[in-house]
Amino acid sequence: MKIVFTEEDKGFGQVGGSVRMDDPGLWPLSPDTQEPMTPLCTVTENFLPAKIFPPGMAATVFITARKQRAGGFKQSVVSRYSLHEQAELPGIHNGYARFILHRLCEEELPAPPGTLLLERRFIDFEPMTEEEFAEEHDDEDSGLGISKQLGRAAWMQDPIYVPSRYLLLLQLTDYEISRWAPQQEGIFLDGIGYIYLDKQARRKNQGDEAGFFFVQYA
Repeated sequence: MKIVFTEEDKGFGQVGGSVRMDDPGLWPLSPDTQEPMTPLCTVTENFLPAKIFPPGMAATVFITARKQRAGGFKQSVVSRYSLHEQAELPGIHNGYARFILHRLCEEELPAPPGTLLLERRFIDFEPMTEEEFAEEHDDEDSGLGISKQLGRAAWMQDPIYVPSRYLLLLQLTDYEISRWAPQQEGIFLDGIGYIYLDKQARRKNQGDEAGFFFVQYA
């Protein structure tokens, strides 16, 4: 399935906007500046083909995203949550991206002052076309470079080696985000963002890590 972005909440999650959680103290701060981090993507239990989150919980990726004056995003910032010329993953989830579990609430929590929020769209799914499906499976080394749920990552630069407890949850492309929010183009610097989910997340509590996020450059 490929991801499509809509203005209607289908219950799978969202990209951009604020966060549907109930504890303001969970909002992570950038380690270097102590500024509130930007919510990138929230996924709910409905997004998953199996029960992995504890009941009533979702998970949100937060990133450090600061705009340049020209409107694009700083390369130095993106590199902090990027896997770059690196094949192993120890400690990467402790960098400048956080992927945390939280209770899923009806209303979004107001963002702390000074937070850079991205324009929101909700997640929905469509089947890949026959051509897209063929492209996804014919190339042994590269998946399809579209935003998609689960499946295979579109490797571009470095192979990575992920412990078996993690699975590829979501692939997001800069291009597809920029289709509804041109001002956000450059948030991944033409790379693709990957969210990996810890399959042991069901054992965890509010505020704990649910996995990790990184970017690889095209």
